[in-house]
Amino acid sequence: MKKQEPIYYLNGKFVAKSKAKISLWDLGFLRGYGVFDYIVTYKGGKPFLLKKHLKRLNNSAKIIGLKIPWSSNTLEKLIVKTLFKNKNGKEKIIRIIVTGGETMDGISLGSKPTLAIMVYDRKRYPASLYKRGVNVITFNYNRESPQAKSLNYIQAVKAMNIAKKKKAAEAVYVYKNLDKVYEGTQSSLFIIKKGTIFTPDGETLPGITRELINNICKKFYPTFMKEVKIDELFNADEVFLSASNKEILPVVKVDNKVIGNGKPGDITKQIMSEFRKFVESGRW
Repeated sequence: MKKQEPIYYLNGKFVAKSKAKISLWDLGFLRGYGVFDYIVTYKGGKPFLLKKHLKRLNNSAKIIGLKIPWSSNTLEKLIVKTLFKNKNGKEKIIRIIVTGGETMDGISLGSKPTLAIMVYDRKRYPASLYKRGVNVITFNYNRESPQAKSLNYIQAVKAMNIAKKKKAAEAVYVYKNLDKVYEGTQSSLFIIKKGTIFTPDGETLPGITRELINNICKKFYPTFMKEVKIDELFNADEVFLSASNKEILPVVKVDNKVIGNGKPGDITKQIMSEFRKFVESGRW
């Protein structure tokens, strides 16, 4: 049986993946000017924390000076329609992208933004990674406009290519000049020390999953958002990553430094369990 081709929404039309085209003069392609957000669904097809993701999309656009003419309600309806056209009983990834549109001179905003909604089957990380934990590397980089989820992933692509060569699952941004730890290329970061949980604050993307996990952690442990120094990362008792598709992923080694006893810690495993309970409750 031939696999059905994904259907995307692009500038007012639903099109097959192979037919989805944008202009070479689109600012998203030509200059990397645009924003996006990334949403998962769970069984039943409901997008996880959709309203929060759309709020972040609008905030990202505001930060880079891009006006989104569609209301969040309109975007939500378009996402639901795109999901319906791709319904096959499987969990999905939703990627919504807004660019500056087709430019006339290579730098000015187009007359209207480009809007794309991509929906495709979700591929979960192997269960073995959650059981044994993952390795990450550090990557020296001070992000520009870190609170915007923009299309500019130059350093992220560079960092992840290095990480893969070192058999690491993620690269964590640090800035040695200021002795700061930020976040992963595609994830937020949590550090546990002596029963206290903290996550870097300030110059990081406001992670939707991070916010949820932060609130879960507060129910059980002292939990703070604060500036994190590089030594605090290397000397942590436990470390984990959070992201929409990763959920909570334990870290057991940073560069060549083993974290804790080299296995996912008890607190991390507890928070993973509580996160799973929240997802399965459907009260979101």
